[in-house]
Amino acid sequence: MTPSSLPLFDQPTTPVSSKPRSFPVAETVALYGPESLSDAQIIEAMLNRVRPGRAEEILHQVESLGRLIGMGPAELQALGLTKAEMARFAVLKEVQRRSTRSVERPKITSPRVAGNYLLPKVQGWTEERFGMLALNAKGELLADRVLAHGTATACLISPREFFREALRFGATTALAWHNHPSGEVTPSREDIALTARLRSAGDSLGVPLADHIIVGGNHWHSFRAAEGWDHPV
Repeated sequence: MTPSSLPLFDQPTTPVSSKPRSFPVAETVALYGPESLSDAQIIEAMLNRVRPGRAEEILHQVESLGRLIGMGPAELQALGLTKAEMARFAVLKEVQRRSTRSVERPKITSPRVAGNYLLPKVQGWTEERFGMLALNAKGELLADRVLAHGTATACLISPREFFREALRFGATTALAWHNHPSGEVTPSREDIALTARLRSAGDSLGVPLADHIIVGGNHWHSFRAAEGWDHPV
């Protein structure tokens, strides 16, 4: 008998690989849903330059996906990420932050509420950023904006820039905030001087400065609470 006439079950078989089949990220999601993605595949989906093993290398360096999402721009750049890739991780972090909020607008009604709102926002940042919370008359949050990026020890902002953004959102009051990557929240002389300028500018514009919060580590400092803005002079 020739080989071609042998019974089908006697035909030579190709050994089956014991390794699991590797699917591209899009195909995996389509077939099995996003919950089936590994941490490395999630990282791969955020990358521009996909090459074998790159996502695994990044995951090995940072140890966990959660830590990667919490990193600031300087740390992401040190991993060799492009600006577009860094932006995707920043967006992912923002989506994560917003998804934990109430559907209703948060109300920032006291220094404690403001500090607790801002603490999770700045975790993992390695450079200073200065931001503004635009509030309405009820203390409801109209907008949460980062206005300036700085270095590990400084960040510059002018009262004009600050209140221009607050007025753009129709704020009745505006709360200033910035982070200290060192974790030390004691105000510097520059912080004190800037707060005084912001209060003066806000009073002139009819948009009072609600507070200036410094956030670092697991702590925060409120100028309103520390200086007794609610008490008569």
